[in-house]
Amino acid sequence: MQKENEVYEIDKLLQKLWGALQPALQDIKATKPDGTPKASDAYTAFFTDKANIPSVGDLLTNITTGASALSGNFAYSVNGSPVFLSITERGEISANLDGEMTDMWDYYIKKPNSTASYLRHTPYIILFPYFWNSNPPNVYGDAPPAPVGDNSASNCLTVSKTFNRFQLNDALKFGGNLIQWRTWILMEELVHYYTNQARGTANDIQNANLLFGLPPWIQINTAQAYMYYAACIYGKCKDFPDRQRGIELLETDGSQGLPANETKGPPGFEVLDATDVQIHQESD
Repeated sequence: MQKENEVYEIDKLLQKLWGALQPALQDIKATKPDGTPKASDAYTAFFTDKANIPSVGDLLTNITTGASALSGNFAYSVNGSPVFLSITERGEISANLDGEMTDMWDYYIKKPNSTASYLRHTPYIILFPYFWNSNPPNVYGDAPPAPVGDNSASNCLTVSKTFNRFQLNDALKFGGNLIQWRTWILMEELVHYYTNQARGTANDIQNANLLFGLPPWIQINTAQAYMYYAACIYGKCKDFPDRQRGIELLETDGSQGLPANETKGPPGFEVLDATDVQIHQESD
């Protein structure tokens, strides 16, 4: 199971995530003078519908408090609250994946670019060695750069006014260095945990343009909607496509080529349908 230093590092990352989410929590609670919710440009870009503001706010709050969305007792999680498990070798965690008991280390060996996976219907989020060792484009570092004063952070996305879309080249089509930081990756898996328990769905859609054009019922179940929203608020990002123009010019990147109803993310980030999860705890 995870080494003592990794437990310490996970705790540090969660503390950083808590701090990075505070601006988004303030933003989601903003109201107009008449007391009705005020949807910011960042919220509108990635969630569209103001009716979902309470649900988005509740999920972000749950992440910062570690609230449980599962009932029952689990190893390392007595109340079903989400827990991160970092694997380091064979024989630590196994699960039934697609009808076959699989050692999660063997799963990692077959997919060495795997970074993190949420095991659906459990409180477990698996962190693979690549989470700690990877280099761009999958992971840029522990935490994103903070904005300086009222300026936007250096890693904010920009918009092509001509095409009313985020400017995403091949390096940026999966969010680039806006969301590929360890703090946001932890958030990604936590969102999977909460949306799966709330609505039985946990989507990954990294392409910001594709995500912008999807209907709200898909956006609210997609981890990257929360990540982009929180990262943009944290970074004081100000450049977003104009939703009033519609999305007739907001085409999918040619390199991506995904229809609007597909839910795909980058390699290394997966939600796994796992049953009969077995954690081999070390004896004292």
